[in-house]
Amino acid sequence: MIHKQQTGHCNEDIIAGLCEALVRNYLNNLAKGKEICGPIVFQGGVAANIGIAAAFEKILGKKIMIPQYYDVMGALGAAILAKEEVEQTGKESRFHGFDHMNDDFDVHSLECKGCPNMCEIIEISTNGERQACWGDRCGKWSAVSSKVGRHA
Repeated sequence: MIHKQQTGHCNEDIIAGLCEALVRNYLNNLAKGKEICGPIVFQGGVAANIGIAAAFEKILGKKIMIPQYYDVMGALGAAILAKEEVEQTGKESRFHGFDHMNDDFDVHSLECKGCPNMCEIIEISTNGERQACWGDRCGKWSAVSSKVGRHA
């Protein structure tokens, strides 16, 4: 990139080249061996980047559709799957309700000294109550997380 700047390439061309490199990297690694057929829907936060969308269209030679709610489609899909799981298995939901998103969340890390692994544990709490933990190798902390915050 620095070499391209030094040789006089404009910023737009350099950025387009970066977008194309990212798309090629995705196609050569994550999509390797997979046929990409239309219609192609681009979702997730990266879909807001018009340069990446244009690079996909250029490299694939196909139109890319970006839906109105591209940025939350994955979350909606996960919510639908969770709802179906609860309905099919009768498991208790851990959903706290939409009002919970207005709470103040505290995220911090700690080093567990419970075994030689010395895992770095990430803990999320709200209103002084632990909501989730992860980062352990032995299950000590994630087991605690699975028991907290259960609401129907």
